[in-house]
Amino acid sequence: MGSIISTLDSTVSAISAGLRTVLTLHRQFSSLLERASSEPGFPVPEPTKSYWLDDPPFPALCDIQDDKLPSEVDIVVIGSGITGAAVTKSLLELSNSGLRVVVCEARQLCSGATGRNGGHIKSAPYDEFAMFKSKLGPENARSIVRFKRRHLEMMKQLGKGIEVAEVREVETVDVFVEREDFEKAKKQVEDIKDWMPEEKHRVWEAEEARKEFGLNELVVGAVTYTAGALWPYRLVTSVWNDLLDRFSGLSINTHTPVEKVSHKPDGSYTVTTPRGVIKAKHVIHTTNAHAGQLLPPVRGCVVGAIAHMSAQRPGSSFPPTKGNRSWSVIYGPGFDYITQRPDRPDGTAGDLMVGGGFFRSKDDGLDQVGIWDDSKNHALPLMHIRGVMPSVYEPNWGTGSSLIEAWTGIIGFTGDLMPLVGRAPGSKGS
Repeated sequence: MGSIISTLDSTVSAISAGLRTVLTLHRQFSSLLERASSEPGFPVPEPTKSYWLDDPPFPALCDIQDDKLPSEVDIVVIGSGITGAAVTKSLLELSNSGLRVVVCEARQLCSGATGRNGGHIKSAPYDEFAMFKSKLGPENARSIVRFKRRHLEMMKQLGKGIEVAEVREVETVDVFVEREDFEKAKKQVEDIKDWMPEEKHRVWEAEEARKEFGLNELVVGAVTYTAGALWPYRLVTSVWNDLLDRFSGLSINTHTPVEKVSHKPDGSYTVTTPRGVIKAKHVIHTTNAHAGQLLPPVRGCVVGAIAHMSAQRPGSSFPPTKGNRSWSVIYGPGFDYITQRPDRPDGTAGDLMVGGGFFRSKDDGLDQVGIWDDSKNHALPLMHIRGVMPSVYEPNWGTGSSLIEAWTGIIGFTGDLMPLVGRAPGSKGS
């Protein structure tokens, strides 16, 4: 009888634990959905300090603004990151009509995701081809991957003559620590060969990868291919500086958040900011994760998520790369991403730029979604990214490693990971 009661107690305890888990997951998902469909708000005024924003090449641009906002222009661009710079550059260079363009930025110039990311110019052809193929078919997948891969050459061309931006081609190493993930990657590498023979991947089995890259026994294999790396903030602010020099019709206004965009009967738009109102023929939203603040129809479609980044000094035994290598450490469902800056002037190794740890948060990544506040570092993801490189490199790591800076940024993504590009919902011609 005692054993029966004991078994019943154990069963009840197990059921209770299971119910608690289900209820906890339900609360977590409900909270996530509520956050994801909420108003993003404006970028917080005091974000964490990003390494990339140190020692700006054009200090006068950090807080640039007109004494008085222009009352009427052709185009208002909202956001001063890489998308805002690319759109503005294209408009000004392709137009022969002397466009009047005003860029409105809520904080300092390029202080959002572009000034906070990992410094990669990278798409993983084998993995992305497989993803797009499953959604769109092989022909469309090939077109998209080829389009994305052209970014590297374009960025290298753009970076010519901008030495401070450190734009360079690198060998990238996708490091696998789980056999299942590695076997999946090998199949994807084989699959892409028939459709994109121009993409050159190399598969490294465990011992080969350890010997070639100095990795340790935790690594089960690797895949290498070509990618790029850069100092994103310096590249984009250099572009802005060049555009301001060449086009008198361009003005940039930092610390000028756009509070409202109204469509008028005559087809124009009224752009409201704390510093005044601008009438514009066109408004271009390049606000990424914050798009839903001014475009309510995309709330729940474009969602913000917090991402963690760091700058670290490598250990004394870390294999030299001279800044010509990047890494991803892959462990489904997540991965970490690393670049290394070129060697310092004194010949010592460049700083490692390490990001990731998304699924290592308190709620396995769920609590990182629907977040638009980059004023804080979260302990668990930061602890993870501080340890990822020594974990796969010891004993080829050594002493003397340290954290230089840690910060967060807000990334925007859609539920199906497909981009939203084109006319905004509800705008003329949409």
